[in-house]
Amino acid sequence: MKREILRMNHVSCLDSRMPILDYVSMQVFETEVYGVLCLGYHGIDKLVELICWNSRIQNGQIIYREELVNSVDIGDNSRNHVALIGRNSRLIDDLTLADNMFVIREGVKKFLINKSVIEKQAQMVIDELQLHLSPAIQIKELGVYDRLVAELLCALIEGNSLIILWQVSDLLSSEELPRFHSLIRKLAQMGKTFIYIYNHHEVLQQVCDRIAIFNGGRIQKVFLNSDKMHDYMVRFYAKYGYEKMLRLKAKADSKQSVKDLQPVLKLDGVKAGNINDLSFSINPGENVLLFDKSNTIIEDLMGLFAGTIQPEHGTVELPSALINGKSNAGKIGLIQRDPVSNTLFPHLSFIENLCFQIANKIPLFWQKTKLQKSIVNEYQSELGDLLEAPNLFDMKSKDLYTLIYYRYLLSKPDLVVCQQPLSDADMYLRTHILSLITKLHEKGIAALVLSTELYDTVFIADRLIQVENGRIVVE
Repeated sequence: MKREILRMNHVSCLDSRMPILDYVSMQVFETEVYGVLCLGYHGIDKLVELICWNSRIQNGQIIYREELVNSVDIGDNSRNHVALIGRNSRLIDDLTLADNMFVIREGVKKFLINKSVIEKQAQMVIDELQLHLSPAIQIKELGVYDRLVAELLCALIEGNSLIILWQVSDLLSSEELPRFHSLIRKLAQMGKTFIYIYNHHEVLQQVCDRIAIFNGGRIQKVFLNSDKMHDYMVRFYAKYGYEKMLRLKAKADSKQSVKDLQPVLKLDGVKAGNINDLSFSINPGENVLLFDKSNTIIEDLMGLFAGTIQPEHGTVELPSALINGKSNAGKIGLIQRDPVSNTLFPHLSFIENLCFQIANKIPLFWQKTKLQKSIVNEYQSELGDLLEAPNLFDMKSKDLYTLIYYRYLLSKPDLVVCQQPLSDADMYLRTHILSLITKLHEKGIAALVLSTELYDTVFIADRLIQVENGRIVVE
């Protein structure tokens, strides 16, 4: 009989008398990879917090390693031996892998460290897992995959009984993800236990023993047989999302061909960074999905379009495009990964954020009150009360993403480049973002989606370009 690592019995938490967690019950056993599928993110932060820290709850019990650690009467903010990997790295870039494993950890009290000893100890762990890493390498020299592996090694050395993997799949390419899953399975067979939190069931099905559906602050169902999970998702839990994506697909397929117009973007034999002899073009109103299977060129492409990187060879052209019979200079908009954190100004009003792009194009825009009022009147039917918001604090993620994409619907560039637009988005937000990209098409704005996965984005794509190691392999 397997040993129980974690049990939550009818756990509830309130915030301003509103439920964050609503009678959550879960049971995780030793050597298990327990998946948590987030249909919505409400409450997931609190769930992770309560697994790691014994903060106050309003109802229920939490039992960790067969010991009662939290209840209505306890809640002493003590820490459980749980490692959290994926959200924020705990590694110190300027130290070596061996240093991070054996020196920068809780409980170390030595004043003198024998470097050769800790490197030898680190090498033994690396060899046992058959990894290709050097204990002497500095963390800042590691790629994303190896950094995640390094965090796993640190968690193992610390002796944590449970490791939480939170949205790690967004960080990995489609080539790296199976390797990472194989490592997780190997560690599980060696006695380690994992909770794997992600927002797409097709990723969790690859590695998890059981998968819990988390939505609205509660666990709605636990799947023992993941083979039946897809049918349940389509028919019940994410029916609205899938139906909406199918409608978006039909809308995308019904678009008229624009191949006879001049391209809005053309790359010809471009070499820059990891980009190697890349050539493709995008037509007005077209949605192109560039699938970077090896996750090597997305950052370089964003730098190329932003002008921070110059091509070593080849050319990048943004020629004039005919829109409504008029010739306009080529224009490009960039939506980075996690645009909510990177491109919005929370202390400014919704309308000030909305007009941010167009204000850069029109001289003295903020003095032209009639123009601002005409924008409000034009988008009143679509954005409603959002236009009156004095700031962005406490605004829902869905509304913040609406704001980001409506900036470009308002400023009307020829092309919008979206860097991994579905990254860290739950199931409902994913479909909303796809609908916003479809709105760009409806306005004749081309979209280039840069992604390391095919889930969902392929629904609305006119064309797929697959890139491996900086080169196009399939179009």
